[in-house]
Amino acid sequence: MEKETLLEARVHGDSMFPFRLYMVDYLDGNVIFNMHWHHEIEFIYVEKGPIHFQIGTKQYTLAEGSGFFIPSEQLHGAYPSGNSSFKLHAIVFHIDLLRSFGYDLIESNYLEAVRNFSVFHSTLLTPDNKDDRDMLHILRNIVETHSSKTPSFELKLKGYLFLLFSEIFRKKAWKNNEQISKRDITKTELLKRVLQYIEKHYKQKITVLELASQIQMSEGHFSRFFKSLVRMTPMEYINNIRISKACILIEKTNRKMLDIALDVGFTNQSYFIRLFKKQKGCTPKEFKLKLDREV
Repeated sequence: MEKETLLEARVHGDSMFPFRLYMVDYLDGNVIFNMHWHHEIEFIYVEKGPIHFQIGTKQYTLAEGSGFFIPSEQLHGAYPSGNSSFKLHAIVFHIDLLRSFGYDLIESNYLEAVRNFSVFHSTLLTPDNKDDRDMLHILRNIVETHSSKTPSFELKLKGYLFLLFSEIFRKKAWKNNEQISKRDITKTELLKRVLQYIEKHYKQKITVLELASQIQMSEGHFSRFFKSLVRMTPMEYINNIRISKACILIEKTNRKMLDIALDVGFTNQSYFIRLFKKQKGCTPKEFKLKLDREV
């Protein structure tokens, strides 16, 4: 099975400037964003919190003013902390943005190492830690620069990214002594395999037993394993993915709602509408009207 089947289906920037910044201050159902991964590197900055954050099997609470460094291809997700309001910024970019035309010292000494960063090098950044404050200040500058869009802002963004990695190499990347067991690494790889399968087959009927068989677990053991990492049952996650895929089709096509429901794996339109309203707070038609008004 190809690894790319689990890739987040979103283009972060473009080939000329592979950088995007996303602000999130709302829930998508009962999550901020589901467990996923992408080739790009990501920094999270929590402007308002707290939020719960997970990378691999590790769970953290990110307070207001804190951040997180997420290496390429690492499973991660974000969740609300009770009823607390939140606002976070996700800074997502491809390592190619920092590369030179030719092979140079920066490529040899640093960027090759960044490409090989693993979950071992994921890093929580807290304002209470003096070593983290410079990096958090740079993250705030990135958010402000991206928001202002002043002339030559791309140069400033790229410069700030270089400063971030300078701080990571100087203070954090090789000092992260948190031990991640082989068992946790195995769990992450097993979960990736299951999520890959869901991403490839969400249009079809999927049973919990079918998912469990992908990683040679009993149905009961698998359900407990999945919920412990993803914070929802397998079927809740599948339906969450289906609703998200439906939103894309509603936004980008003018197809009938029944056809969209069938295309993303729902065989009952009423059930589709009920789940859609539960996750999005409105019906599919209301969602479409809202998008049309925003154009």
